Parts: sequence; structure tokens; C-alpha cells
Amino acid sequence: MEQPSYYSILTANVRYDPRLKNHADCKVLYSEITALSNKSGYCHATNKYFSKLYDRPVPTISKWINLLKDCGYLKIVMIKDGKQIKERRIYPISTPINVDVKENITSINNTSKNKVLSDAQHSTQDVFTLWQDNWGWPNGIATQDLTEWINEFGADLVHHAITFALRRNITSKGADRYLAKTFERYDQQSIRTVEQAKQSEQQHQQQMSREYQQKSGSRKLQPINEGLPEWFKKQQEEQPNKQHYERIDDSGDPMPHD
Repeated sequence: MEQPSYYSILTANVRYDPRLKNHADCKVLYSEITALSNKSGYCHATNKYFSKLYDRPVPTISKWINLLKDCGYLKIVMIKDGKQIKERRIYPISTPINVDVKENITSINNTSKNKVLSDAQHSTQDVFTLWQDNWGWPNGIATQDLTEWINEFGADLVHHAITFALRRNITSKGADRYLAKTFERYDQQSIRTVEQAKQSEQQHQQQMSREYQQKSGSRKLQPINEGLPEWFKKQQEEQPNKQHYERIDDSGDPMPHD
């Protein structure tokens, strides 16, 4: 396997996780896995490949991968053909930074934001599972974006935003861009809870409904006030003269009115 040309990602939660404080090599390995996962959303490199890449024994690589897995940053899926393992897929996963990890992480230092995170009904895993079940495993860029959004807005709001996007039939190709616009709007409107998001969506829907009704009303047919054609006017002017000869005598000639 050739070395990837894709850029790698090392998220803040991996960098500052105290469980990885003395395992800098694990962080580099995680970053490498994100690079290899950029195209398909997962990495299928073997421990032997990583051993050769970093000049470390295979058991050491296995230890690093297991540590990252135990910390919740990797998901391992074995693809089998019968009882034989055909391929190992490594999915990089990110979780929100815990408030106890590092005091100077500005994204979670706000008290109200901490409350939103602590009161969350959905976990980071719920968010990634929702994405995976509908759009497949997120690639490296989507993984980083999801992590940042969860850190900033909380898992509940991110879960809601994804659910709302699914109801609008957003495809996997446009999911990351659509959500980026959504959270940009949330930030502009200071939306930080699901209730605030629902209220904003309801107001937007009402506004769209009003605009639609206004446009529909303006398209209604208006009464036609066109002038009468000249030939019709002339016919109307001649009509009294013709009506003057309504009675007919025995000879068939019209007779004038009395």
C-alpha cells in the first residue's frame, strides 16, 4: 500500500485526551488512519502495513489500535467470507471533549454550553450512528465537522439537524455542505437548543407559507376590461333599425311598427 496523499486530521479531543497523554504515537496513528479513511470513510490497512510505515513491531501497532479503540476513537469491523476474515475496516470516530479534559478549551468553557452538553439526550455515538445508517460512514472532513459541531452546539442539536436534513431528502453527497449552512445559521441566530431550532424552523415555514399565498393570490385571473371591437359596436347601433321590422305581412315583407 502506497503512502496516502490525502491530508490527515487530528481532532482536539484526541490531542487533549488524558488517556493518550503519554501515547503520542497513538495520536499520530489515529491521524494516519483518518488520512487513509478520507476516500471511503474507513481504513483497511493491516498492522503489518503500519509496522513497516512507522518502523515499529506489529504487537506495538496492535496495542496502539486497541488503545484507540478502547478510548472510543476507532471502530473495528471484520468483513468475513464464511468463517474466514476477508478484510478489516477501521473507522475513525471522534467524541466530544469532556469538560474535565483540559480547562483552556475555549469551545466548552461557557457555563450555559456545558449545561447543554451535560443535559444531552443523545450521545456522540448516536450522532455518528444516525449519519452512518443514512449516509454511510462519514469521511475525514465530515468526521472533523461533526466533531466541531458537537463540541460547539451539543449532540442533541446536531442529531436534530441531521434528522431535519433527512426529512428534506438531503443526500450523502450534499449532507456536509447542507449542515454547514444550517449551523452557520444557528450561530447567527444564537441557536443552541433543539427547542430554539424547532421554533426557528416553524417561523421559517410560516414565512414561506405566507410568501407562497401572496404569490398565488397575485397570479389569480383579473377581470378583462378590454374595449368592445368596432364591428360589435356597429352591429349594436344597427340593431334597433332591424328590430323595427319584426312583424311580417302575408306577402312575407316586413312591416313597420305602429
